[in-house]
Amino acid sequence: MGITFWIASLPLFSFLLAGFGSLFNVPSFKKRSHYFGLIAVGISLILSFKVLLSVLGGEVLRETWFNWVVSGALSANFGGFVDSLTAVMLVVVNFISFLVHLYSIGYMEGDPGYDRFFAYLGLFTFSMLTLVLSPNFLQLFFGWEAVGLSSYLLIGFWYKRKRAADAAIKAFLMNRVGDFLFILGIVAVFWLFGSLDFDGVFSQVSKVPGKDLSIIALLLLGGAVGKSAQFPLHTWLADAMEGPTPISALIHAATMVAAGVFMIARCWPIYDGSSVLPVVGVIGVITAFGAATIGLTQFDIKRILAYSTLSQLGYMFAALGSGAYVFAMFHLFTHAFFKALLFLGSGSVIHALEGEQDIRKMGGLYKYMKITTITFVIGALALVGIPPLAGFFSKDKIIMASFSNGHKLWWLFLTLGALLTALYMGRLIFMVFFGEERFGERERRHLHESPPVMTIPLIVLAVPSVLAGFLEGWFTDFLKRSVPNHLLELPHGLELTLALITVSLALLGLVISSLFYLWKKISPQIITENPLIRPLYLVVYNKYYFDEIYYFLFVKGVGFTFGRLLSFIDKYVIDGIVNALAYITKFTGEFLRFSQTGLVNAYVLYFLFGVLIIVAIIWLV
Repeated sequence: MGITFWIASLPLFSFLLAGFGSLFNVPSFKKRSHYFGLIAVGISLILSFKVLLSVLGGEVLRETWFNWVVSGALSANFGGFVDSLTAVMLVVVNFISFLVHLYSIGYMEGDPGYDRFFAYLGLFTFSMLTLVLSPNFLQLFFGWEAVGLSSYLLIGFWYKRKRAADAAIKAFLMNRVGDFLFILGIVAVFWLFGSLDFDGVFSQVSKVPGKDLSIIALLLLGGAVGKSAQFPLHTWLADAMEGPTPISALIHAATMVAAGVFMIARCWPIYDGSSVLPVVGVIGVITAFGAATIGLTQFDIKRILAYSTLSQLGYMFAALGSGAYVFAMFHLFTHAFFKALLFLGSGSVIHALEGEQDIRKMGGLYKYMKITTITFVIGALALVGIPPLAGFFSKDKIIMASFSNGHKLWWLFLTLGALLTALYMGRLIFMVFFGEERFGERERRHLHESPPVMTIPLIVLAVPSVLAGFLEGWFTDFLKRSVPNHLLELPHGLELTLALITVSLALLGLVISSLFYLWKKISPQIITENPLIRPLYLVVYNKYYFDEIYYFLFVKGVGFTFGRLLSFIDKYVIDGIVNALAYITKFTGEFLRFSQTGLVNAYVLYFLFGVLIIVAIIWLV
């Protein structure tokens, strides 16, 4: 087995070891189950850097682990394929996963499911690594579904809580909608190309009509929309916050929601040959702007960050729709660091406040938690896009790509999205870490900075949140070996003007949020209670009523109606057929029992009577 096998398999071994240990319920083992994941993912991370160096030297790795499916024309191996796109993803996934493992030692301490949690972490990491290493669509689908299963287990980790169990089921079911389309897309790929290997498929794209490619691209896009929580399959991601906070960091930064962006970038020949890219972009712009507006109205610290993820994923989809595949992946790369930092920082706050997540019950935490505050602010400013932090470079490139490729309306909404991002992140910072304290004496006595096992990952993540943007030139050249960047050149002066507009709006958003929530010059309550604004505020606060609409249409509407139809079929059709057969059998038996008396004399009489009938028929004929 080659190096890619060990990169993917080591986290799987940690899952098996921690899982079997959890099965036997040995107390001393439970407390040490994190070692399996730390060691496995740590080695996998080192091997990922080794692979990255090999690919930097121009090598493309292709390894076959074993023959998986051979049936007629269908042949698919399980193995590892590493080009520049995969090499970057391997490092990002393992880097974030390692820090989440380390952080979780402190965050999950004392939890009765401690060992089970680390087992699931290993499974989640293995699933994503298998996905990004895929050399064919079939292995990609295996990793795709394994990531979905892992997220279901981790979102519902505290399964005794109804909200957690419901959130896990919601995520699972909504992803099934996208995955159904994804399966159809894979079937269509095999039908048209006669192969599921990426090399075999992509080499034949030029021979396939654009209409057929568009059908495949749309079906695959359905899977990406579900997995990356894009409009209209976006509602599950905010509810996924019911899982432990380290899982939120892993889902939002490096695993599940990144899978859709990665898949479209991997399948760029299909999308380039189709007419679907504008659809990808429109979905991204709608999600980016809509999620940013919702983030302005939420009060749960993790939900605000969840809608931030939705918005930033929208930016990535907008980049894909513009043909700027490299910039989409660059934003995924930088976003992984500062979004993991923000979620782990929020976990530090929740840990210090004994589970409190409502930002209206926080405030003034800076003097109690300086490391958490400083690192969180760095992550927030990176997300907002303040130069020279990482988010500025990657987000600005996406906004500029939309403008340069002629999507002026996309550019407008993405630029306004930068203003909204600054507003909700400024609101979050000022309400949580500065201003008046809004918690009780009991929380104040408990308040303290998180232990080093939790703050060290925050400090480590703060470094790339500051510096990763400076890798733009290297990243672009490296990724162009695998995916293209279709861009029209803009005059330097226009580029500078567009960047100044975006940064100015971001700074304006921070200033406005400080006037509302730091210096209290303007009251948000007065604005939200205004009769003209109140209806709009309620619409946004209630997340545009998507949950209620889906409940009415698909749960109470289609589900209830379909359920009644099935009940009618079960009661009157299926039961009716079964009961009719029973009645016929009983009636036939009742009729026949008159002839089956058990008397020999009667049987002889019947026989003679039958013989006479036959003789009569012969005589008459």
